[in-house]
Amino acid sequence: MSDKGLPALVCENVTMRFGGLTAVSEFNLVVPEGALFGLIGPNGAGKTTVFNIVSGVLHPSAGSVKLFGDDISGFSPDRIAHRGIARTFQNIRLFRNLTVLDNVLVGLHVRREANLAEALLALPRHRAEEARMASTATQLLRDVGLEDFSSYRASALPYGQQRRLEIARALATGPRVLLLDEPAAGMNPAETEDLMRLITDIRERFDLTILLIEHEMKVVMGICERMTVLDHGETIAEGTPAEIQCNERVIKAYLGGGVVAEN
Repeated sequence: MSDKGLPALVCENVTMRFGGLTAVSEFNLVVPEGALFGLIGPNGAGKTTVFNIVSGVLHPSAGSVKLFGDDISGFSPDRIAHRGIARTFQNIRLFRNLTVLDNVLVGLHVRREANLAEALLALPRHRAEEARMASTATQLLRDVGLEDFSSYRASALPYGQQRRLEIARALATGPRVLLLDEPAAGMNPAETEDLMRLITDIRERFDLTILLIEHEMKVVMGICERMTVLDHGETIAEGTPAEIQCNERVIKAYLGGGVVAEN
């Protein structure tokens, strides 16, 4: 069945409770296909909790999550990845002792077709698939500017390049929706500028819908078309960057708005 015209991602009245604490309350979100959409808010607003729900790390206490119209609420992370959602993490989670190339190959295994017996016996389909995966992984590293570092251990890469590697590994799963959790965290201004160009480039190159959490307002205001603002688990605003910059509730949430109003 065609999903043409459907939003890429929809959260309907999503609530997440941890005992007596409500981390996210009746959260609603509609991300159009192909959008570069921001999710922002002060520390503790519930942004990463939303990502954990969408990616299957957490199961919502109430509400639903839909991917191109299909309800994926409560699916396991591997099942959601296979459906077409990939993510990066606020704290980088690479296989630090594996090579850069092997980290990307791990992501490609989500889509592999050869079975265990074919792998153990090194049958032709397995060998052909391994060759295709190596070629694809090399191209992905080229796409994020890491081809020359393919044989390095992931732990040997500078911080900004580790962020790029995590994005490449996420792309390797073949996503339709990519969740980026604070990709600019810890980067210097030059690295941040390069990251902004990379994100806009991969959106076009891979025909992606991107949902982005970021505290660096230069990033979200510079590349996102629309954004939703969370505060204490509740949505307080949604709109274009220009609308968000002058929204009084957003300014109050950021304690004066100096950060939000940054160009």
